[in-house]
Amino acid sequence: MKHHEVVIGNARLILGDAMEILPTLPKVDAVITDPPYGINTKSDGSGKLSPWGDLCNSAYWYAAWITEARKKLQPAGALWSCLNWRSLVTFQKAACDINWPITSLMVWDKKWIGPGGNQGLRPSYELVALFANADFAIADRGLPDVQPFPVGSFKQNGHPAEKPIALMDFLVKHSPGTVLDCFMGSGTTGVAAVSAGRSFIGVEQDEKWFDIACRRIEQAHAQGQLFEPTQAAPVQLGLEAA
Repeated sequence: MKHHEVVIGNARLILGDAMEILPTLPKVDAVITDPPYGINTKSDGSGKLSPWGDLCNSAYWYAAWITEARKKLQPAGALWSCLNWRSLVTFQKAACDINWPITSLMVWDKKWIGPGGNQGLRPSYELVALFANADFAIADRGLPDVQPFPVGSFKQNGHPAEKPIALMDFLVKHSPGTVLDCFMGSGTTGVAAVSAGRSFIGVEQDEKWFDIACRRIEQAHAQGQLFEPTQAAPVQLGLEAA
């Protein structure tokens, strides 16, 4: 796949396949991303997980990109990945396969109830998995693992998996330094990072979404810092406060 690169202030945006681009990138402090779901599966279109063999194939792909992204993290770095309940088992298997267990799961309370079928409950949340390197520290030990970010009308750019700016801003503010999004989509993570004064690297293989991301990040750069960066004194995970 032919690659194309755009630089906007401290943001480096790359059009190309993430698995091809990741090995070429420099070290970063945080990966915040929303990967595609259901890769290498043969879903029947019902939204249900495919048989175990297909789930394993999908987990193999998750393990591959997480491994490549982890190689780019500093020792104090962390990876945040959005997911839903259907893909949780895939993430768990991938984490076991690469021996990098999920550190924590955050529940994103959408304050909105989605459509449901005749048998299942109506979904009102999604998940964010945190994979932390050994030296990662989260500043605010008081953060609960359920965080409300109302859906509202945030899908203004047409992307089917677009996330609210407030959610990505939260993840940026609780992560160190330079941010990488290897599945950039319409660029919401980049907007949050640039608005918080962070350096950002984004990779997207779909030209339509890449162009939209470039426009949004350019606008955020032109507006300057919308959110004041918060860097409280770090506290090591797993230690009780004195």
